[in-house]
Amino acid sequence: MNQFFKKAFFLFTLISSVSIFAQEQAFSPKFTLGSGFYTLTGDIQNENTGFLKGISGFNAGMKFELTNNLDLSLLFIKTAFSADNGSEDFKSDIDGFGLHLGYTVNQIFKQSKISPLLSLGIQNFNVRNDGENISAIAVPLGFGLRMNIADRLQFDIAMNFGIGLGDIDMSKVNKDKSDGYKSLNFTIQYDLFTPKPEENTYFDDSYYVDVDFAKLESEDEDGDLVADFDDFCPKTPIGVKVDDNGCPLDDDKDGIPNYLDQQKNTDEGSIVDEKGVQLTLEKYQSMYSDREAASREYANFYNENEIKRENYKTTDEYLIAKANAFNKAYHQGEDFDNTVNGLKYKIRIGAFSDGIPAKVINKYLSLDDLESITQDDGLVIYAVGTYTSLDAALGREFELELKGFDDTYILIDNNGSVSNYVVPVPDTVIDENEVVLPNIERVKSEIITKKETVISSNETTYRIQIGAFDKELSDKVFDGVDNVVSFSAKDGLIRYMAGSFTEYKEAINYQAKMKARGFEDAFIVTYKNGERISLNVAIKTERTSSNTEIVVEQEVIKPNIEFMVQILVAKESLLAEELTKMGKLGNIDKEAKGEEMYRYFTGSFTSLEDANVRLEEAKLAGYTDAFVFAKLDDERIAIEQAIELLK
Repeated sequence: MNQFFKKAFFLFTLISSVSIFAQEQAFSPKFTLGSGFYTLTGDIQNENTGFLKGISGFNAGMKFELTNNLDLSLLFIKTAFSADNGSEDFKSDIDGFGLHLGYTVNQIFKQSKISPLLSLGIQNFNVRNDGENISAIAVPLGFGLRMNIADRLQFDIAMNFGIGLGDIDMSKVNKDKSDGYKSLNFTIQYDLFTPKPEENTYFDDSYYVDVDFAKLESEDEDGDLVADFDDFCPKTPIGVKVDDNGCPLDDDKDGIPNYLDQQKNTDEGSIVDEKGVQLTLEKYQSMYSDREAASREYANFYNENEIKRENYKTTDEYLIAKANAFNKAYHQGEDFDNTVNGLKYKIRIGAFSDGIPAKVINKYLSLDDLESITQDDGLVIYAVGTYTSLDAALGREFELELKGFDDTYILIDNNGSVSNYVVPVPDTVIDENEVVLPNIERVKSEIITKKETVISSNETTYRIQIGAFDKELSDKVFDGVDNVVSFSAKDGLIRYMAGSFTEYKEAINYQAKMKARGFEDAFIVTYKNGERISLNVAIKTERTSSNTEIVVEQEVIKPNIEFMVQILVAKESLLAEELTKMGKLGNIDKEAKGEEMYRYFTGSFTSLEDANVRLEEAKLAGYTDAFVFAKLDDERIAIEQAIELLK
């Protein structure tokens, strides 16, 4: 046993040393430790040989993640085999090591922390029996379950069936006959080496990550059995059949759901009206005559191009080949990669490193100039606008705040490298040639002409969803594609949107263009005022509205109500444990209570919904007694009274 732990410790030390110099590698090593019951299925057998009737053993080693679903483990094994069939008996001590490939099938248990696990390996056993030492090879096949207990901690339970390639029991009756084994194993894997993502000063990750949305997830306003948290179409009429995303079924994929579609079998790619009826040639020409030639040309390119999916190993390779062919045909001589621009200002509206709630996705996609910026650590920043002056960016930020985007920041874009804008500290030495950037608060005060205003828009945004993929696509796939936005929902799929249009005919043309580039499943989606709307509604709205404009109107002045989340009452000098817990919640405010005690708060919100989200986050951080209370003009009032006043 001592030799076994020495080997395990040596392996652990070796990998730890390597990981110090290779923390940026993708294989993400994890230390594994497990135990189990091992039973030989050889020539000498006991009467009962169940999985729980074997001899206990141990294993330890390292696991390396090769891809999201595939991993490779190097394990040391220590166990023993014994049996007595009445005529022969044996007892063998086993020391071994092996390599194991593991594959998790996440798709079967969608949105679950439990995944089926399949494994295949090769092992070398050193067998000691009555003073004899031999080596034997075994090929174990296993299946079981993997539980993701925490970000760094996993637990496996698996049954293994080892195909033996050597004589382990050394039977005198059946000499040199290969023996197998079976085992039931329990293994814990812990990630000690992967560094935490570097904290970005422009993003408070605690606002979104590790929030318990259990209460929100149970709500289903439209009764379609898809929780509002995951529902991309949250206002589906009662009784209408929906897909996994909560959107009405659309069998012919013309953008008009089945329950409204008066022509349910239109050909793929057909242009339809708001009733789902394919447009006649005359009607199409009268409405979109200036787009007919381009759309037909793209369709011809798609049909005549000889690049076929079956000729390429990966989706990336196929789409890159299609993109190159398309760009050669339509963008001859253009260079999409070598343009160098000056510094630009953008407005960050959010950032996520994991699945995004459907409600948030719909709200973001309603903004016609939305873009997504993927960082090296996997964080995806969502931003709008591209401005050459800070004043213009601050004006847009103010408009966004009026629309309900509370978590905004000004970013500086240096040719794709994004960082937080930092207000410069004035130098004590006056330099007449120094360029002084404007003060943010002064600029905002000049922008705000009416304090109580709200900005609403009657504009519909058409986008093209070009596909949903289980892996991130190469940037080369999108050379020449406008307004590419990616996001991942809770199902783990990465969805890509392209283009942003205010007219249906523009969206029709761009959909044909995306299909010609190889995105066969491209379809039109529409958004308005922060929500996804049906295509038929968008078409009818566009017809009845000759022009679309942003309207600034006087808002009904509401009472000055704020919702606070109180997490703790304690002395000013806090223990290190409390400071660590508070660090998970971002900015903390406090106010005196008496002479020595203080109340501690995390966040002030204008809506009860936002306050409840922060409350769940505080409880996850360890503040189980945290609660929400309301204030009217700095005077504390009952929650019920605040809700009534806000109606």
